[in-house]
Amino acid sequence: MRRFFLLGLLALLVALGLWAYPLLGPVVRQGALPSPEGLTEPLTLLVYGSSPEYSGYHKRAPERFRGLADAILLVRLDPWAGRVVVLSIPRDTWVSLPGYGWHKVNAYSPLGGPELMKRAVEALTGVRAERYLVVSTEALRRAVDALGGVRVCVEKPMRYRDSAAGLSIDLEPGCQVLNGAQAEGYLRFRKDALGDIGRIQRQQAFFHTLKEELLSPKGLLRLPRAVAAVEPYVQTDLTRKERGAILGFAMKRPELVSLLLPGRFGGGGWQVDREALAELLALYFAGKGEGGEVALGGRLVAVVYGPGQEALAKRAREGLHALGLRVLLHPIDLAPSRTEVLENGPGLLAKALSAELGVPYRISGEAVLGADLTLRLGGDAPF
Repeated sequence: MRRFFLLGLLALLVALGLWAYPLLGPVVRQGALPSPEGLTEPLTLLVYGSSPEYSGYHKRAPERFRGLADAILLVRLDPWAGRVVVLSIPRDTWVSLPGYGWHKVNAYSPLGGPELMKRAVEALTGVRAERYLVVSTEALRRAVDALGGVRVCVEKPMRYRDSAAGLSIDLEPGCQVLNGAQAEGYLRFRKDALGDIGRIQRQQAFFHTLKEELLSPKGLLRLPRAVAAVEPYVQTDLTRKERGAILGFAMKRPELVSLLLPGRFGGGGWQVDREALAELLALYFAGKGEGGEVALGGRLVAVVYGPGQEALAKRAREGLHALGLRVLLHPIDLAPSRTEVLENGPGLLAKALSAELGVPYRISGEAVLGADLTLRLGGDAPF
């Protein structure tokens, strides 16, 4: 019996060694292991993707993390509230800096790198990021492939080809497992009515799915391989101690809050709604509390539904009218996978409607633009 126990223990140690081996290189280079206590106070990061640079037609230049910024995120890691807040900033938002004049925010990366990007985002939001993390587009491909793909529900046909940039997108609607190249295409596609805003909403949906994938048994098994695959394609000014603290905080599975910079289309870009932004920053970046109760009456709810759900959408409209809500029916090409309430805001309205209907809610920039709330109708809709 003891012999079998020792053999089993040896097999377990070998398996753990094989699992952790891909992390050896990153740990040696970065010197960071998860800190047991995690973060002890909030930390604000500027995270953005660096688009590829080219030295000639079809010829990709060596990575130096100075391409146009893409997927610009202001991230608040908040151990006090047990959450991660991600504010997505549309790259077509105009901002002015002394000595540079007016530029779209994504242009400040090639003009001055991460430090200038931090200044631009601060001028736009009033929040100064303490650290930065820049990721090349190659990192996404390699991470997704290392995880064995990510299951995504593609909501519409997506077709686009840019030979010079080496980008080919050809996706059909439906829930499917995307490999790294397909995931990059899904996240970079912007050739539709919403342009960059639609792309941001897809990015938020993707990273919500990716979080669930990483925390699954399969994802945890493949996590070391993914970390090793991504590590060469990341640039950051985080210290070793901070990296370890962030890893420790992530292992505590904090709540994820995804927000879209409030605003509207106009002026050749995205115009910020300053009042709505101030409300979000006060709650999620300054921690000033959620306020009191809110009334649902008179609010506009966008009801999102797919083919074959027309009768369900009409019943939902009647039920929402009975609650004193205004309703906008919003058909899409693919039925939502589950019923949920979305709000790109403080969340009090979403919480109230969630309680009335008995369905879950999320704070997310995936909500329909122009509506106070979004109700997605899945097969479990209570109507």
